[in-house]
Amino acid sequence: MPAADPPPDSSNPREAQSEEAVAELSDETKARAAQALYESFTRLAPQGSDEWNFSAAFTHLGDRYGPYHPGASALHDALAPRGAEATRPGRLDRLLGGRARAGDADPEELREAMGMVVEAFRFLSARVAGIEARLGAEDRPVDGAAWLAPARELEGWVEPLCAHLLAHSPGGELLHADCGEGALLRALAAGGAVARGVEPRGGVALRALEQGSAVTIAEVSEVLDRCADGSLGGVVLSGVVDRLPLHALVPLLGRTRAVLARRAPLVVVSEPAGAAGRRETAGGDLLDGHSVHAETWEVLLGRAGFVDVTHLTAGAGQDRRFALAATVPA
Repeated sequence: MPAADPPPDSSNPREAQSEEAVAELSDETKARAAQALYESFTRLAPQGSDEWNFSAAFTHLGDRYGPYHPGASALHDALAPRGAEATRPGRLDRLLGGRARAGDADPEELREAMGMVVEAFRFLSARVAGIEARLGAEDRPVDGAAWLAPARELEGWVEPLCAHLLAHSPGGELLHADCGEGALLRALAAGGAVARGVEPRGGVALRALEQGSAVTIAEVSEVLDRCADGSLGGVVLSGVVDRLPLHALVPLLGRTRAVLARRAPLVVVSEPAGAAGRRETAGGDLLDGHSVHAETWEVLLGRAGFVDVTHLTAGAGQDRRFALAATVPA
């Protein structure tokens, strides 16, 4: 966008006369001018996608400032010496607040700088194109699909998970999702811990509430968004990790990492890979998530910033599920 002209010079008769003419404009004329300006801004406002706007921006920069046409761009014109006429500030001089004079700046250096700006817009355009493509292809889960997955209780995992959390928590509230009927919550409470459950299936959550457990009927991502960073002393994720798609697990782990205190444990309990295919018919058709291998969880936990990833062993009534424990670094 061209720089605005400098204030009129009262010593110049022409500019002084122009200033008086502007002052004598009627209110109606000023209103029409303001309306025309508003319509111009509306017409030139960004339209279409962000990718389209980025493309237009760097095309404008490239055409106006080079480096594609050195010696023939507006940047070159702004830098060109004016000889005897150089006493009046040029456009570039006004843009820089009077700090530049023709011949003081290195034209090649400024052309290279504008070239970097153009390339930055090209990079941003490529990034926006990728984001828009990803959003356009992202799946839309069926609302309430979690209700179609039968609750899976921890059973033989309650005792080893409770022992691990009580031994490694630095203090603070412990959170379990999906908590089912709350067996782990009751075991933690018996051990002196403050525990809260998250369960999206209302009927299952009601049975946990009837037995005295503190349970929120919601998705764990909603609860974690309301938790302050570093406020939880430990988190257990079971059930939810087997019904969410992989692209939803990554931000879930990132947010879990943020709300956990230093040295706080995270435990993931998951079905063996492929177990999601044995869901009830409706749940299997409508839920997009599927179990992933323990090795994949190790990679995801490491990328999310957790350390000391270890396998836990189930207690009595052991089933085929696996449990991975990790810790927030000190």
